Amino acid sequence: MEMGTKYLKERRLPTYTQVRRVLESAEPTAFTQWFGEWIDKKGGKAFEPRLFQVSDESGKMIVEEIAEYDQESLDGDDVMILDALNTIYVWVGAKANENEKKNALETAKKYLKQGNLPRHKDTEIETIYQGRETSMFKRLFKKWDDNMFQSDERSVENMRKLLFK
Repeated sequence: MEMGTKYLKERRLPTYTQVRRVLESAEPTAFTQWFGEWIDKKGGKAFEPRLFQVSDESGKMIVEEIAEYDQESLDGDDVMILDALNTIYVWVGAKANENEKKNALETAKKYLKQGNLPRHKDTEIETIYQGRETSMFKRLFKKWDDNMFQSDERSVENMRKLLFK
């Protein structure tokens, strides 16, 4: 903390500026998000967030990973789980059903317990609702369009209607 205080004085930053100690290899997403690519010294490889879709459209609960995801991968008919290492986001689509919502949260809890990644002990699960995404959540996508979820047309059900008239 002494070095942080010294840095604030050198830069002539206000005394009310918060200084937080961050342990190496337990950096929270709020810290690593400001770097283009974060490399964990232990593994030597940057952590890549992972997106999973939770759906029971087939009558059976299915969890699938979405490779090379983007904002358009978020399905308004389902619930998605986004692993950001020290925060697990449960994104709830506007038309997701109750069963998907309940199972997504349980799946996120199991995923967190069973994972073998070096995570901070205070890794949290945060629920995000379609159209109310936080800036922290949005930063986990290469591009983000705030207008994309303004209409109901982003659901799979509505896309099928448009494509297969």
